[in-house]
Amino acid sequence: MELLDDVAQEDGAGGVILVQSKSALTANPVADRAKSLWKTLSNWIELAASPGFEIDKAIFELYVSRPVEGSIVESFAKADTPESARLAIAQARTLLWGSAPDYNMKKRVSVEIAPYVEKVFTADPDLSERLICNFQLTQGSGSPQADLEALVRSHPVSPSKVGDITNHLCGQVKRHIDMLLETGKPAVIARNDFHVWYTSFVQKIDRQTVLSSRAHPPSEEISREYLPDNFIRQLDIIGLPYEEKLEAVSDYLMASFDRTDWAVRGEVDESSFDDLNDVLKRSWKNKQRVCRLNHRERSEQEQGQFLYSDCMQFAAPVQAMYTPGHFIPGCFHMLADELVVGWHPNYETQLKGKKVA
Repeated sequence: MELLDDVAQEDGAGGVILVQSKSALTANPVADRAKSLWKTLSNWIELAASPGFEIDKAIFELYVSRPVEGSIVESFAKADTPESARLAIAQARTLLWGSAPDYNMKKRVSVEIAPYVEKVFTADPDLSERLICNFQLTQGSGSPQADLEALVRSHPVSPSKVGDITNHLCGQVKRHIDMLLETGKPAVIARNDFHVWYTSFVQKIDRQTVLSSRAHPPSEEISREYLPDNFIRQLDIIGLPYEEKLEAVSDYLMASFDRTDWAVRGEVDESSFDDLNDVLKRSWKNKQRVCRLNHRERSEQEQGQFLYSDCMQFAAPVQAMYTPGHFIPGCFHMLADELVVGWHPNYETQLKGKKVA
């Protein structure tokens, strides 16, 4: 990036694709008299004429972010033989300068583009024709992000993961480029490095082994609003501190978000959450029995703390996929909020009329 051109791609055999990237949010950067068009062509002519440059191994690509029109650039893009390139250049010269040999329109060319047009039209004909033969015009849809997602979507990845993969790769590329520039190194990314970033992230989130959370922890202000809820009152009657109550609210809200998000994206079938609830209820019942037998000499509040801590360490997959650390605790809190499970041995009796401290 910003080394051989705006963007460039080199292969192992000496071939190179030189890309000039043009934004087209407002103006048309490839109009017949656009400065950006003629400056780009002039720079490429100069590069192609430099010693040692192998023009026949180069592709000259002009990328525009949205569909645009321009008779000259379109004729250049269609030319793929020396004859058609020669004709396209001659037509462009006539359009801007007028007919040979007088070129009576030449003086009317804007001073802003005149030097660049001059360099292109007076260059070695063989050189300019070979360059135009290797010229490409690429036009985006108007949304570069959507175009990137379309590329990822063409690969064998889950549709629901396309946005996450694209965002991760964009961030990874920017971070890598920034680190190179900070150390004074050229902004070059090896294909193999990029491939590793791509495949490793896809394997992480799209191989049905891990469910990734997109939930964000709530603020303390939001968390305090949930202190009167049943699942927090359950923690109050077993004597847990304020900080653990806030953590419980965070787990509860993030797990609630995850369940909805995964279902909407099609990553998890909603019936799987019913199956999970059954697993959690059975596990809670067994742990409750064990806690009662092992800690019968303890106070009921301490028994509740033992049971709660044991359940918070429980792990269960969803559709054979690992879940984030907050998810199972959050699901337990959902059941506790409905009083389906509880931590104090007599939680239902204790909760009647009791307020959170």
